[in-house]
Amino acid sequence: MSAVLVFGQQQQNVSSVVEDFNRPHFKLNRGYFNVGDDDEDIGPQPLPEAEDAASASLNYGKALLPGEGAAIAQFVQKNMRIPRRGEVGWNGEEIGDLENLGYVMSGSRHKRMNAVRIRKENQVYTAEEKRALALINFEEKQQRKNAIMNDFKEMLTERLTKKHGARLVEDMETSPKE
Repeated sequence: MSAVLVFGQQQQNVSSVVEDFNRPHFKLNRGYFNVGDDDEDIGPQPLPEAEDAASASLNYGKALLPGEGAAIAQFVQKNMRIPRRGEVGWNGEEIGDLENLGYVMSGSRHKRMNAVRIRKENQVYTAEEKRALALINFEEKQQRKNAIMNDFKEMLTERLTKKHGARLVEDMETSPKE
């Protein structure tokens, strides 16, 4: 008894459906789709800026506009001066030199505007510091874990050598690991 598939008004055997998919071309809703061996990548590919997108999804705190924290964080990560309003087209060194000469480069020196800017920048600095500390803690934890594992392996090797001789330890080291 063979299985029968029903597509709309047609009946087809399972083997004929499989044969259709094994052909070099099979018909989709629009045109033909080439199923060749040269197609290595199947499905959508990640964007080249995937790392930037991952860092943009970090939470930099409240009261920041969408993307504002990530934009400020790019300057913080590159250890560059965060530009203010009215500074488009100038690089950080030029702005710093002009401010040292006494020019006001960031527009109005309104107290509330400056307070908001400083608060937003500090939120981003705090988030970046937390991220850096988490990375350092993770690396230290991995180092401690590796040190404990190495100490345990040495202790186990010493005990097995004392109890069963060097032959058993050599057999364990040469045996295939999973």
